[in-house]
Amino acid sequence: MLSCKEVAQRASAMIDGELGAWDMLQMRMHLAMCKGCERFIGQMRITRGLTEAAGEAEAEQDADDLRISAILSELHEGKQTGG
Repeated sequence: MLSCKEVAQRASAMIDGELGAWDMLQMRMHLAMCKGCERFIGQMRITRGLTEAAGEAEAEQDADDLRISAILSELHEGKQTGG
């Protein structure tokens, strides 16, 4: 059976779906018996989800900023040409 240290070392690979069938089975067996590691993996999943959501929100904000800049540029150019 895997140790808690080995579970921690493989946690990211597990969450990313990068483990083979045998490694995944070993991880699941350990997590079924070790509530501390189960909570650790759960916290990692939550952190990963929040990080991805923050990145998506930042990308959306960047896109909004670009659209606003484009609109302001168009308005500014229209004022300069008298349009």
